[in-house]
Amino acid sequence: MKVLINILLLIVFVSNLSSATFSADRIKEACSIYVHNTINSHYNVKFKSEFEDIIVEGENIKAVFDDDFSKYNSAVKLDFVSDDEIITSFKFEYELTQTLEILRAVKYIPTNTKIDNSMVQIITKEVPVEKVDEYNVKIGFVASKPIYKLQELDKSNLLPDVTIKRGEEVVVIASSGAITIRGLATALQDGRVGETIRVKRDNSKKVLNGKINESGELVLGD
Repeated sequence: MKVLINILLLIVFVSNLSSATFSADRIKEACSIYVHNTINSHYNVKFKSEFEDIIVEGENIKAVFDDDFSKYNSAVKLDFVSDDEIITSFKFEYELTQTLEILRAVKYIPTNTKIDNSMVQIITKEVPVEKVDEYNVKIGFVASKPIYKLQELDKSNLLPDVTIKRGEEVVVIASSGAITIRGLATALQDGRVGETIRVKRDNSKKVLNGKINESGELVLGD
């Protein structure tokens, strides 16, 4: 399916009966409206491609979006058609972004420090949609590595404050291919998310090692 653009929106002037000039600003505006209508979301549209005036030779020129191409790519394809024949085509790449409030350090934060309001400021940033989840952190998380002044806080340097204490019972997870087995064991040392600790099953003398995940479970073998 192809979507016809209102030609009055795009044409700046007709230089003669066999050619037409299309405004860069109006093309960008039409592409933006098209993407918003297609994805039907609150995301921002940020075009990577440069827009320029386009001169097309031919009579009765129509500007048509190619739906079949555009719905499968991070780009829109615009065909310029005369008498049902495509004269020329242009592709305009874009990315979807979302405006987020994120945390940024106002001073140096050492590893294993629990984040509080005095350590950060809130700033606004436009983030590509595929990276939005990386900023899903909050006050109360713990620094997993040193964080320097003005550095942004995200999942690469913060972990939830989930702590296992020595002597506590913890869920252990062992995986082999598509098979996952869960059981219980006793922690032999303290640990936080991302750290590897030793545990022992009550009915075994064997000591196991595993890494604590964000749910407070121990993934064996890490």
